[in-house]
Amino acid sequence: VQAEMHAKRAPRASAMEDSAVLPEPEAEVIEVSTAQVQNAATSASFQIKNPATLLSDNTTQRVAIATAKLPAALQYQSTPGLRETVYLTAQASNNTDFPFLAGPLNTFLDDAFVASGAMKAVMPGEKLELALGADDGISIKRQLVNRYTESTGFSGSGKRVTYEYKITVKNNKATTEKVSFADRLPISRNEKIVVKLLSPSERDIKREEDGKLVWDWELEPGKSRETVLKFSVDYPGDINVYGL
Repeated sequence: VQAEMHAKRAPRASAMEDSAVLPEPEAEVIEVSTAQVQNAATSASFQIKNPATLLSDNTTQRVAIATAKLPAALQYQSTPGLRETVYLTAQASNNTDFPFLAGPLNTFLDDAFVASGAMKAVMPGEKLELALGADDGISIKRQLVNRYTESTGFSGSGKRVTYEYKITVKNNKATTEKVSFADRLPISRNEKIVVKLLSPSERDIKREEDGKLVWDWELEPGKSRETVLKFSVDYPGDINVYGL
């Protein structure tokens, strides 16, 4: 089974200077009948309603099973600590009464092919997320601006290493966009090693598992915004700390 997902951006208003505009011819609409679905505990079968002609030339051919329109929310996501690239994603829910089977996936945005990949099975009511590729319209930078080590404790036998990163996000588009980006706080597996988040404050982020920190911003056209990720790591001087 191969699926195709078509995403459409919301239409934007534009001014027309011409006093008269000839209407564009309407595109021909091809109707696809939805196949009858029989759901079992661990599988689903589809019975195609309309007859289909399959050529006997030993080549792979596709027959449309169904089409579905799903309301989707577009969002930009990034993990600048791994790569300073922003990706456009679409989140939707399977509001049909049949499952989306696992298999190859072709994704289109504004009728243009953007990506191919694989889709996991999505049952009715479950959410799915589509990757729509990198977008240079939103830029993100992560820069180490400070790192210093100091002694701690009455005898100076302890160590504290402090890291400070500056993250800058800019919206180069002409529309307001939502951006979600993530970074990570080191996780201590030793009770003698203490990691403390100094900035930002807890109210400005979402904490997830394994030290993941998430920022959700809404940026106006042409605007940029900065945040500082600052944390310290305290540990005894006789311990070697790795992986920071």
